Amino acid sequence: MITEIYLDANATSPILPAATAAAMAALQDCYGNPSSSHASGLRARALREGARACARRVLGAPSGRLMFNSGATEGIQTAVLSALCAVRERRARGEACGEGAANIVLVGATEHKAVSESLAHWNRLLGLGIELRVLPVDGDGRHRLDVLRALAPRLAFVCTMAANNETGVVSDLDGIAAVLSETGSPALWMVDCVQALGKLPLALGASRIDYAPFSGHKLHAPKGIGMLYVREGAPFTPLICGGGQEDSQRSGTENMAGIAALGAVLEALERGDTFLDAAAQQACRARLEQALRGAFPGIVFNAPLEHTLPTTLNFSVPGVASAELLDLFDAAGMRVSAGSACAASKGAPSY
Repeated sequence: MITEIYLDANATSPILPAATAAAMAALQDCYGNPSSSHASGLRARALREGARACARRVLGAPSGRLMFNSGATEGIQTAVLSALCAVRERRARGEACGEGAANIVLVGATEHKAVSESLAHWNRLLGLGIELRVLPVDGDGRHRLDVLRALAPRLAFVCTMAANNETGVVSDLDGIAAVLSETGSPALWMVDCVQALGKLPLALGASRIDYAPFSGHKLHAPKGIGMLYVREGAPFTPLICGGGQEDSQRSGTENMAGIAALGAVLEALERGDTFLDAAAQQACRARLEQALRGAFPGIVFNAPLEHTLPTTLNFSVPGVASAELLDLFDAAGMRVSAGSACAASKGAPSY
């Protein structure tokens, strides 16, 4: 019998036992509607707000909006809609959104397709006609700051990620922030922080970042729960309106089981007694790297390890197709991927 070795946590992760227990407790014992004013509702509300308070501490975000939602795709949509509505409102008031007649929205070349597709979708629906440009990356997979600097004064919105879900490359967020500040760029800035949670230090409240989406299932919470941080003072337009939940920021009765489970993961991060620290993760990666070099002479690691998450290895084996490697690993009970799970059925190489 083959024991499964699961190595595809960037796509989704197994649920932390404490998160499962917290979800079950919410389903069975704390089932009230947090919008209700009776005791059952108040218990549910206290659970929700306890999870939010923990999230603020873990993310270093004492101020600003922090709402629970269905995951990063919804968070990205909300951030994109908010930023583009702000551009439209500025135009209606006759205010400049950047130098020149053509305002630019800049998206990193290696962003998740949820970002570029959302930008194209809302740009079209809002009738903005904003120019969407791609911010290229260098040979190490990091954003070209020289290109960013040249375009910065003309930018209305910039979208980058904290760390790439396929390559593991960690973005130079400090460098990006410095360019935007030094050039006096008026751009709003969204950073996809999905792969950063629990792996990189975050101090959102002290950063220039305007929007930061998160997804629970990438770090041992269930699917269908996530968060969006919006910097205090940053433009905000709700994606979902209705009952006024989440202080009218995201309507719809809250997914209390998901919030409880995500709260348990956040508490584990805050305590520091559950997950391996960066040094231990790097040691595990080094063992895996050594084993792969032994198994595949000529293996090529596609990103410099000093600039990647300690939880990610992206490699190629010259002369061997990704599909063949996937079949080999799967037959051995090892679960890996050749790109984003969202594009796994397309059969084309990762962009």
